[in-house]
Amino acid sequence: MKKRILTVLAAMLLVLPAKLAAQQESFPHVLPPHSAVAGKTLGEWSAVWWKWAYAIPANDNPLLDLSGQKSKFGDVGPVFFLAGLFNASGSVTRTVTIPANKFIFFPLENLVNDNVGVSPRQTIDTLVSQIDAALPGVTALHASIDGREVGDLLSHREAAPVFSYTLQLTDNLQQVVNGITTPDATGTVFPAVADGYYLMLRPLPAGQHVIKFGGVLFGGALDVTYQVSVTSTRSIEPVVLVP
Repeated sequence: MKKRILTVLAAMLLVLPAKLAAQQESFPHVLPPHSAVAGKTLGEWSAVWWKWAYAIPANDNPLLDLSGQKSKFGDVGPVFFLAGLFNASGSVTRTVTIPANKFIFFPLENLVNDNVGVSPRQTIDTLVSQIDAALPGVTALHASIDGREVGDLLSHREAAPVFSYTLQLTDNLQQVVNGITTPDATGTVFPAVADGYYLMLRPLPAGQHVIKFGGVLFGGALDVTYQVSVTSTRSIEPVVLVP
């Protein structure tokens, strides 16, 4: 079976290239590339993001949500995940309420690769090399926070460590979106590798915010808008515990 690299056309915050120090001064909420939050590097958070994305059933999955009704499932603890669209291009506008004191993490453009539905199985090195060959497919990026563009996004590339993820027995993304019905499209999947461009924001102040992002990957254009309400109270516990 021909190997397909699964993609999420999620987002990139693009601005004119600038020195990192100047960028941080203009956008104090944007963490520098390769930072750490709650004991995890951004590369490690990217692996958690994929584990989260695949763990949620398709009918509740934020990556397939066109309104924001499922956005609440982005609360995974100290970090709140946002999403683009899974293996799709186009435009989407979502509303989301984020509790106080949450970091916000989302992919700009990202790729994941594994052996689900693949025979013969590929080695980890081959999976990684396939992603490396695919990343130049990102040909345009754009984004803004509250109407202000953010830049130097190519510096925000974060490679995940090799990881596993767990699929529901039914109604999972591999089955519903990718149409894979082989026995390995359920349960624990290992190895998985991922790479791409991600942004981590420090907690935003309480009130209304707008995050827009998009890009072009493999010729498909994506534009995502989140209408964000940040509350003045913290959540007691995460909505989703990532396996």
